[in-house]
Amino acid sequence: MKPLRLGLLLAFAASALWGQDTARLAVARSRVAEGQKLVQKGDLAGAEQLFRQAIEIFPELPTPYLGLGRTLCLAKRFDEAIPVLEEAQERYARWQQRAASAELEARQEAADRARQFADLMRLQQGKTPATGAGGRPTGGLSPMTNLARTRMATEEFLARRRWQVDTMAGIPAEVFYLLGLARLRSGDRSGGINELYLCLALDPKNGPAHYNLAVALLAEGDPWAAQEHLEEAKALKVTPNPKFVEDLQRVLAQVPPAPKE
Repeated sequence: MKPLRLGLLLAFAASALWGQDTARLAVARSRVAEGQKLVQKGDLAGAEQLFRQAIEIFPELPTPYLGLGRTLCLAKRFDEAIPVLEEAQERYARWQQRAASAELEARQEAADRARQFADLMRLQQGKTPATGAGGRPTGGLSPMTNLARTRMATEEFLARRRWQVDTMAGIPAEVFYLLGLARLRSGDRSGGINELYLCLALDPKNGPAHYNLAVALLAEGDPWAAQEHLEEAKALKVTPNPKFVEDLQRVLAQVPPAPKE
């Protein structure tokens, strides 16, 4: 899903599903915006407080979890950042599911209204009302009942396929990058590598992700893969640590490349 398309869905979900909570949602978003400004100014303690306030005000909103996770990583509190970023993944996935469900509901409602209007016009003209699927009259069930059934089926379908590409694309690549970094810094090298690969699946031009992956892969004993990601990072204007480059070249000189399949 393209970023613009996702943004429209998120905005639609917010207006359609949180109509009665627009005030809380607006306040939470305001806290997030203020927190982001404080991060830019280097006030991590103030930013953390604002992001936590946003979560308390509107827990369903995914952006404060990302903001808080980013802030904790900047403060090098990686162990604390991991559960926050995991929650960010879940919240973004749920938010997109709600957005997709809301869009489907709106389309179904529009179709039902158009069909009802057509039926009204036919009745006024003394004609038989239009029929729905299978030739049955559309008036058998209320539009809201049909919409509720459609929504439930859609939510179940999306929940069973949460980690399909289109759903994962609704999660910012930065979430995977930060979680990968936090896992690496907390000693979970394999978990960190996996998260960085997911980040690059969404954002192949993420230079820091390539570089950190190169460092992790060398430590994992895969210097040739590390070399590939180092070259990608350098092409994306990342300046590597000279000591790391030296260590990698020394290891590569001692290890023959893996045979090509």
